[in-house]
Amino acid sequence: MNQKNFDYLREQIIATGFSETLEDKLKAAIQEGKPEFKLDHSIQYGRDNVGVELNFTRSKQSDMYFFNSFRVSLEKAKALEKLEQTFYINKGDNIALKEAYHLLNTRAVNKDLTTKEGQVANAWVQIDFKETTASGNFKLKYFYESYGYDLEKVLSAQPIRELADPESKSNLISALKEGNRVPVTIQVDGVDKNYHIEANPQFKTLNIYDE
Repeated sequence: MNQKNFDYLREQIIATGFSETLEDKLKAAIQEGKPEFKLDHSIQYGRDNVGVELNFTRSKQSDMYFFNSFRVSLEKAKALEKLEQTFYINKGDNIALKEAYHLLNTRAVNKDLTTKEGQVANAWVQIDFKETTASGNFKLKYFYESYGYDLEKVLSAQPIRELADPESKSNLISALKEGNRVPVTIQVDGVDKNYHIEANPQFKTLNIYDE
């Protein structure tokens, strides 16, 4: 077994958000020496069940393996159908497992991406569930800074209690950029009420949910 290749793949899957418990499965699969192999993984977020299939192939010129993609299957509580999407592994621009979960939940994730010209640009990423690619994947939508979505400005338009404290404000913005639905306190007619909010870059606003 190519130890350096194994170590690299191990770090790569951990950096993509997968558990270290896959290490033994990864080692065993590499030692079998097949041209390609898959690793299965499952995790639960709240009441949502997430199944993942990680895909690896071996180089035709050497004994090195490559982590090519992972396919996520989201089964939500009370939902009639599963949602599935394949996320491809690129240098530095990978969608992590938790981000994939948020995207399949219709939320947006903020990331630094490398353009075709090799420049790093910040963008919000969201799944377009109305369009699919030739491979059957849902298309991804990208909203770069030039699109004009200013999350901090949008937040400041709402009477959100957490914005009054700099640390809470910073944590709130970070959580929204990661794709989370975040609990907040909003004053309505002089009364504090509990809500959850999500970033909505496409419409340059927030999604606000009551209990």
